[in-house]
Amino acid sequence: MGSTPSSPKPDSVAEEKFWVPPAVIDRKRAQSLVPSSLNDSEEEASSGATTPKSLCGLREFTYGFQSTPLIHASSDEATSPTPTSQRQRRASMQDAIDFRKIDSKLYDRRVLRRQRSVANIEEDPLGSINFSLDFNAETSLLTIYLVEAENLATRDDRSTADPYCKVRLLPDRRTHLQSKIHRRTTQPIFDEEFIYEVDENNLSSMTLELLLFDYDQFARHVCMGQVKLPLDNVDFSKRQSFWKPLSKSKEFKTQDNGEVIFSLGYLSSAERLTVVVMKARNLRYTERGKMTIDPYVKVSLSTGPEKKVKKKKTSTLHNVSDPVWNEALTFSLQKDCLQNVTLEVLVCNDNKVGNDVLIGRAKISRESRGDEKLHWDELVNFRSAVARWHKLSL
Repeated sequence: MGSTPSSPKPDSVAEEKFWVPPAVIDRKRAQSLVPSSLNDSEEEASSGATTPKSLCGLREFTYGFQSTPLIHASSDEATSPTPTSQRQRRASMQDAIDFRKIDSKLYDRRVLRRQRSVANIEEDPLGSINFSLDFNAETSLLTIYLVEAENLATRDDRSTADPYCKVRLLPDRRTHLQSKIHRRTTQPIFDEEFIYEVDENNLSSMTLELLLFDYDQFARHVCMGQVKLPLDNVDFSKRQSFWKPLSKSKEFKTQDNGEVIFSLGYLSSAERLTVVVMKARNLRYTERGKMTIDPYVKVSLSTGPEKKVKKKKTSTLHNVSDPVWNEALTFSLQKDCLQNVTLEVLVCNDNKVGNDVLIGRAKISRESRGDEKLHWDELVNFRSAVARWHKLSL
């Protein structure tokens, strides 16, 4: 039977509290007699790991650098910038914008835009228009930049307009360039360019004409005003900008389109509105070679902007200028809708080929003025039907 190893006797190594082989104890006694620096190098060599301490001839030094810079900059020189590696990186979008480096002329094309005021409206009753001219002598190109218009006058029966602009170089009246149509505004911003190829020798004999029209899908477009600028007074050495007031156009002046008479009556017990179209007089239709027209009347009824519009029309009379219809058109209308009712009476010419042409209209509503407003008040307040003459407008 093997003998059980007995516990080691207490010796000089007091810290050993468990059994250690005698060879290890002898080795530790030998190491205790060697200096500590040599002892550490032997342990690292025996472990096989190469460290800075295991290399011969290496010593550990500690050096404290000075807090002051080694190279001092002179007083008249600027301090050198911080190295890029030591600066904290940041996104360029976080940097503040230097507005001094931005050329505002590149972004503000309306150089001479002025403030709207009551004085401008009184000075220009038809409105005004802003445009600029630029002529390139090398390419013989005249550029007309249409900027905007403001305070445009509207028709009597409308509070807004659908303006667009025609550009012509007189004396040539046949050809013209046209801008886009801007819906429901009296302050249109055109922002369009029109380019003409013009001989520099003929430039001084030309006149720029700008015509503003109010677009109407069912009628002739009404000229809102015009601007004429002789080009012989313009200095084309640089780009020129203008604010010009609109004036009435003699070529497209508004004519009297005639009158129509009709009666309005509302029967509350039956909730029925009756429009009796009687006759019209002095109807004018500017079609070449034709002295008479084929008119009919169309009546549209509406009780609100989002309500369905009801429409009815009379028969068509042929080859007349003072037609007589005496026809009744009835509409179902609830009592609570009577205060919001809007009636539009359109006198049209029946074209056998193509779309029908509007001769004139009359609008009866709460927002109307003059005879139209009086007729609306009589419709709402009187029980019996009342007839009135109304001038036709476009």
